[in-house]
Amino acid sequence: MQLTHSKEARHILGVVKQLAKENFAARASQYDLESRFPYENYQDLREHGILSLMVPERYGGLGANSRLMGEVLKELAKACGSTANTFNMHCTVINILKEMANEEQKQRLFREVVEHGKLFASVTSEPTSSLRGNFKPSTIARKVDGGYVVSGVKHFASLSSAADYFNTLCQIEGTTSVEDGLIMLTIPSSTPGVTIEDTWNAMGMRGTASHTIHFKECFVEEANAIGEPGDAVRKNVSDGYAFGFAAVGIGLAEAALDFTVSYAQNTTFKPEIHPISHYPTIQHRVAEMALEIEAAKQLLYQAADARDYGTAEDRVLPVTIAKYVGTEVAVKVTDLAIRVCGGRAYMKKFPLERIHRDARAGMVMPPNNDKCLEIIGKASLGLDVNAGWLEKKS
Repeated sequence: MQLTHSKEARHILGVVKQLAKENFAARASQYDLESRFPYENYQDLREHGILSLMVPERYGGLGANSRLMGEVLKELAKACGSTANTFNMHCTVINILKEMANEEQKQRLFREVVEHGKLFASVTSEPTSSLRGNFKPSTIARKVDGGYVVSGVKHFASLSSAADYFNTLCQIEGTTSVEDGLIMLTIPSSTPGVTIEDTWNAMGMRGTASHTIHFKECFVEEANAIGEPGDAVRKNVSDGYAFGFAAVGIGLAEAALDFTVSYAQNTTFKPEIHPISHYPTIQHRVAEMALEIEAAKQLLYQAADARDYGTAEDRVLPVTIAKYVGTEVAVKVTDLAIRVCGGRAYMKKFPLERIHRDARAGMVMPPNNDKCLEIIGKASLGLDVNAGWLEKKS
């Protein structure tokens, strides 16, 4: 599927918009309140075949390009940030499998998504290491006959309680660097030795179920090792997460703008006879919100085209810029929305305070926004750019 405005793409986006408006938006506050994964939303997505959005058409999927993925994530985020953020993880894992998996793995794993509606989670972050610097997992994969035995702990694992497969980064026992020892294993969540610890109680994105996963002597078949050791670094496949975070941020900003416009158009304070939408100060702030969003969208589209048509090196800078701007705009626009709407923005019966909390998560998602600035600065200064959250050691 080459064009976002193709007939097929318009149909997919129409289905997502309808689900988001009629179902997801009404459920979002409860997921947030209970810090509960949006199972019902995912059942809707499953029933309409949307879980196969990024699976290529040759494997029975919808075969979306990056532009359509961005549009879908924006629409989901406008209704429920947690649904959008977790769907980004699922879609990005599918994209990684497209680039790294062999043909047998693609046939088998994509069939799981298309025919059985299975969910894939990205399992990378660890309590003992940080993605701020040179990342080397403490989760160890010991080579044995027929596969690997995995032991370690991962945290901030979005979709942990709902995913059927954990796409997990491990370090092969006995290796000293990620270039020769980082291995990507697709681990079924039902694998003996896998346990989930309910640890996610966050300020925002409360429905992502980003709990802690413990792997204790878990056997993983060789057939579920994706690519060769070090491929996750060499092939630079991590940028899809950043692209999706940008789209989610823009969707949250659009939701804040929509709420603000409706509020301004329908709120009048006596003795005025006109709603506050007639105030020049309100018009200025709404204009600023709209301009920030439009600029971020154009950068997102540039990043989408770079992802679909450029080399791995070509897409580093546009994706990094889109991620930084999209997530920063989410915070700025929701701040402006609160200024316009005043005290009512603090009330939980309205969605704005939840949108504002969800928006703040984007800044710390990998690569965090300080890292984004470092990458952009290096590129501007003519220095070597090492993108994303998986870095070679210097």
